[in-house]
Formats: sequence, C-alpha cells, structure tokens
Amino acid sequence: MKRNRLLVVCVVFVAVVALNQGCSRGPSEEELKLAAFQEQATAMKQAYEGLVSLRAEIEAAELTVAELQEIPENELTDEQKLEIEELTAKVESAAVEGETAFEGVQGMVADLLNVGINEYPESNETADALIIYADEAIFVADDMVAKSGDYKKAIDHLGNAEGYFQAAGLSSYHPLIAKIAELDDWRFVTQERFDQVKKKMTKDEVSALVGQVYFRNIQEDPDKGVETWLYKKREGGAAGFYFKIKNEKVYDKNWEAVAAQTVVED
Repeated sequence: MKRNRLLVVCVVFVAVVALNQGCSRGPSEEELKLAAFQEQATAMKQAYEGLVSLRAEIEAAELTVAELQEIPENELTDEQKLEIEELTAKVESAAVEGETAFEGVQGMVADLLNVGINEYPESNETADALIIYADEAIFVADDMVAKSGDYKKAIDHLGNAEGYFQAAGLSSYHPLIAKIAELDDWRFVTQERFDQVKKKMTKDEVSALVGQVYFRNIQEDPDKGVETWLYKKREGGAAGFYFKIKNEKVYDKNWEAVAAQTVVED
C-alpha cells in the first residue's frame, strides 16, 4: 500500500467569546455545538478504524504473496499461482481504496482538531484525535524513511505533530517521542553498525544493519560498475559502502569515505 501522503492539520487559533445564554427550554447553543462536535469525533473514529482494518488486510495479503513467492516457480501448484494473482490484484485494488480512505480520515481529523484545540482542548475527543494524528504521523514518517532515507524530514514531520499536543496543553504522546528518538539515532551511522557490514552482503542486509541510505547520497559509476552509499556521521563526514552493480553486493567499505563539507545534507 502506498504511504506517500502527508497528514496535514491546519489549526487556526481563535479567541473564544463568551455567549450570553438566555432562558430556553431546549438545549443551549453551546450544548448543541458540543453534541455536534462529539458526533463528528465518533464518525472520525469509525472512519479511522476502517482505514486501520483495510491496512491490516493489505499487509496480510502482501505477506501471503511474499511467502508464496519464496517457493521455486517449478514447485508452485496451479492453485498457488492463482492465489498469487488474486491476492496481488486484491492488494492493488485495496491500495487505491486505502488512499481514498486516508484522504477522508485526514480531512476529518483536521476539521476536528481545528475545533477541538481551539474550543475543547481538554476533551477526550480532542485527545483521541491528536493520538490518531500522531499515529498517522508515525506511519507517514516510516514511509518517508523507507522510500527515500530522509530521516530529517521524517523527524521534522513528527516534531510538528508533537507541537499540537503542546498547543492543546496535553502531555507528550510517548510513541511519538520514542519514534523521534529512534529516527534520530538511525539518522547517523555509528562505528558499531559500520563494523557489522561485511563483504558480499546485499543492499537489503546493509539497510537492515545501518539504516536506509538517503537517496541523494547514492552515487553510481557505470564505467567502473560501482554503486556507492554514503552515510553521514554525527561528528561530521560520511562512511561509505561500495557495491558491485553487477551483483549488488558489498565489495568494500570506508569509515572515512568523505570529508564533512562534501556530504549532502538530508
């Protein structure tokens, strides 16, 4: 399922003006407004639960396909081949549906927070919406890293989400803070991770040990048949891993590959 969209909440802070309520036999204007806000929150939660359920179905289907594809082609039964085709089509269809559902939830969360942070910052509905917003921010941040290795952008995105908790006067959301710390740790290569990379390792194995390389720090030299991955070090400069383009496996590495001033900033 594609995860390349950003959850954006535009919160407009407004002054709350006290309304003089006259005597009335029915619900007051404020009571009606609160009831509408609560109904809006219920609808948002239901839509989000549907989105989460759809993502789980997609993940399960993708896992099944991956397991079937591990079987040698000549050992696959006709039923298994058909299952792969059907599940692949299901994933593609569900991914489109998921994008539409994500857009819908995004808008509902934004609308709810625009009201909630300004007028009902201490309500359970606002707190629930902020948690959904934070969980989606984590979802998107992981996608940013997986697709481009842009840890900085992902961290900034999560920092914006944390800002809304502060704006509402609420305690920080632990999973959000933990994810920020995790990404900050993986943003820079360490000597320990560097040492774990060995010759003949695949790109996936290197990524698992060192982190996703920033896309702008991938260099190809077709004439030499070499692809270089550069990883920033926290103290400056970059370490390098060198792959043979032909087999996409490590053949060399260098902790002091690049001077600090020549490393592309992510």
